[in-house]
Amino acid sequence: MKLFRACCLGALALMIAAIAGLLILTFTLGRFANWGGPPQNAAEQMDEFLHRDKESFVIIRDYLTGVRYRHSANSISIWRSSGATGFDGTMSLDSVLGHVPIEDDAVVRAIRQLFRNHYSSIVMSENHIRFPRWRTVDYNWGALYLLEGDEPPGAPPAATITLLAPLSVEGWYFYRVG
Repeated sequence: MKLFRACCLGALALMIAAIAGLLILTFTLGRFANWGGPPQNAAEQMDEFLHRDKESFVIIRDYLTGVRYRHSANSISIWRSSGATGFDGTMSLDSVLGHVPIEDDAVVRAIRQLFRNHYSSIVMSENHIRFPRWRTVDYNWGALYLLEGDEPPGAPPAATITLLAPLSVEGWYFYRVG
C-alpha cells in the first residue's frame, strides 16, 4: 500500500511539474512573439520604438508609397515567415496579382530589421500603412502612417481600426485593429 501511495504521489508530482513547464514555455514563447496584447504603456513604448526604428520605417514607407503596384492592388502585405527574422523578400499584392519580389536591398534590410524587432507584418491599405507590434487572436496594435494628403480622420481610416492616437512624429499614429 505504501508503494502504491508513493507511486501515485510521484505521478501527481510529475503531472504538476509538466503543467508548470508548459505554462512557463507558453508564457515565454508568447512574450517573445508579443502575444497577449500590449503593455499598459503601449502608446509611449510605440513612440520610443518609432524613434528607434525610424530609418527602417521611413525606407519602407517611401518604397511602398512609390511602388508601381500601389494603385493596382487593394492592399500590399509583407509577412514575417518562420523564425524571428524570416522573410522571403516578397510582398503580397492580392489574390489576382500574387507575390512579387522586393528588389531594393535597402528595403529588404529595413524589413528584416523591423521583423527582428518583433513586428509581425507590414500592411498598406488605401490610405495608410500599418506596422503591427503586439497582437492577440482578435486584435493588433502598433504604428500607423497616414498617407500623404490624407487628413487625420474623425473616425479611424478603416472600419476595423478601433483606436487611433497621434505619436510624436507627424503623420504617425498608435493604432488598434479589432
